[in-house]
Amino acid sequence: MIRRAVVLLLAVLTAVLAAPVTASAAPDDVVKVAVVRSPGQNDGRPDSLAQIAQRTLGDPARAAEILDLNQGRPQSDGGALTNSGEVRPGWVLLLPADATGPDVRLGRISAAAAESAPLLTWKVAAALLGAVMLALLSLLVVFRRRITARLRGRYRAYADNARWHRQIQERMRTRAQLSAEFAADQDRPALAWQASAELTAEEVEAYALRVDTQAVTAWVTADHTPRTPWLAETDGVWTRPADAAAGRPTRHDTVAPCLVRVGGDDNGTLFVDLTWLDGVLAIGGSAGVAIDVLANLMADLTRFRPELPVLSLPGLGGRPPGLPQSAVRLRSITELRTSDSGPETDDGMVRLAAHRRALTAVAVIGETPSAEEAAHLLAACGPGTGQVAIVLGDLPGARWRWHAEADGKVRLPEIGVTATAPSR
Repeated sequence: MIRRAVVLLLAVLTAVLAAPVTASAAPDDVVKVAVVRSPGQNDGRPDSLAQIAQRTLGDPARAAEILDLNQGRPQSDGGALTNSGEVRPGWVLLLPADATGPDVRLGRISAAAAESAPLLTWKVAAALLGAVMLALLSLLVVFRRRITARLRGRYRAYADNARWHRQIQERMRTRAQLSAEFAADQDRPALAWQASAELTAEEVEAYALRVDTQAVTAWVTADHTPRTPWLAETDGVWTRPADAAAGRPTRHDTVAPCLVRVGGDDNGTLFVDLTWLDGVLAIGGSAGVAIDVLANLMADLTRFRPELPVLSLPGLGGRPPGLPQSAVRLRSITELRTSDSGPETDDGMVRLAAHRRALTAVAVIGETPSAEEAAHLLAACGPGTGQVAIVLGDLPGARWRWHAEADGKVRLPEIGVTATAPSR
């Protein structure tokens, strides 16, 4: 009963105070916007932030800027852009000031300002003020516990939000520093390739390695007993000191590794061997971080395996970020050749998720393909084809499925490891 009386009193006071108020419109701000295309307007493909960034800013990697400008802004259908980067046809997205091109439109954001015209006398104002104070005191008495709990909750939320922003800023600084370190580092890649050659010489193949100043960690596939200087930490995980003497050279009849860096942290730099992919790698989650991961993988391919052909498939304006100049540009996923040998039989090694294969080409797809294209892609990059693919976006059926977080971390479920991806 008391609650209803207080609410009614506040409603009456609000109506009285709002009655003399009139609004006058101020000039509106003109901004640049783009409308998300439907599949019918986009050659049958869903539109994406990266494609919009390519069309309006000339760089798909600037999709993160569009995400920052529009995240959380309500759209006409009631939805809003989130960290996932998913957009819907018809959404109107704000663009940076330097956006150009036929897709760029001019729009207005209302900046109406309200002007109040006080028509109350001081006596009426004093009476209303007294009533408001009485109502507030009544609310404090009746709901003091609830109000106290609400204030504490909001303070905690504010503190958590401030802490989260500090963590994000620190993470961005870490990622930028990591990118500079990757560009200048020659020692850790050399040590990773040396360790891979040592293990291969012992007929023990590593599909991932982590290298720091103190030790080398290898995720291996065979149940062999490690030889000095290697030690078994757990089943399938070996380590050795970073300054250990090099082992005997690798055999010439083995598959040449294809090591690329995923990221790093305080535990060292994480490498994976793409010769173990034997299918498709899908990098889902945060679009901006996934683009950074792809660009870094391409930089390492150019640096460490320049002879390996790279095929560019449509997506992100037809050219995913970070591709080498020598990349072959295909018109469609269906141009990828498929093997006629059929699926191979299982060799009984349950622990293995794939077989190591010599690579003949790496295909890069800048967005999630359609169901029909995905079926062809999985067949073209299946076991024994020598081709592997890297896709931006989640793809059911992919051999490896990494998840990029908004804070720059990348989860690799295949080995149970999370690394920090360098920023571009």
